[in-house]
Amino acid sequence: MPVRGERGATLRRGRTLVRSERRQDPEPMIKKEKRKLTPWVIYSRIISFWAPGILLTKLGKMPEPGMQQAWREKVALVSLIMMVCAIVVYITIFLATTFCPESVAKTQYDAFKYDDPNSGPGIIGILGRAFSTENATWTTKLEFTPKAGQDLTSYFDVPIPELCQLSKLNGLRAVTQNVCGSNNGNGG
Repeated sequence: MPVRGERGATLRRGRTLVRSERRQDPEPMIKKEKRKLTPWVIYSRIISFWAPGILLTKLGKMPEPGMQQAWREKVALVSLIMMVCAIVVYITIFLATTFCPESVAKTQYDAFKYDDPNSGPGIIGILGRAFSTENATWTTKLEFTPKAGQDLTSYFDVPIPELCQLSKLNGLRAVTQNVCGSNNGNGG
């Protein structure tokens, strides 16, 4: 057994690299290559113009340009997400007023409610339009006095449009119903 301080028959390595001029730095794991200026890099730099490199180095603790560019790209991604969200909000809320401003839009304030008994004396509805029967004179001797707010569409013969006379649609009740018949919902 070797005495302390003696080098015996061991496989220990001695201090061979004591001189500083013989020292070699380890190869860096990430090669520092200059990246091309792609549109994405340009966009990320434009969108993060307010954070110069010196600010990211001192306050952001990002000394390497690669780390700074990664942070800039994250900011660019967040800005793209915010733009897409803004477009969705615009389409959802404001698109209708863009194509149809209030000056030409038919709103609920422009519509007259004829089926409300409080809307006035003798207001009736025919084919979706309101008519006043307050000063009406009847030319026939029928005992017909419509009530205020009543829809009289079923009392009129409504011509069936040509589009509804297709062979595919003949079996549908809405197309074949006789609005002037005794089974029209108003007793004929």
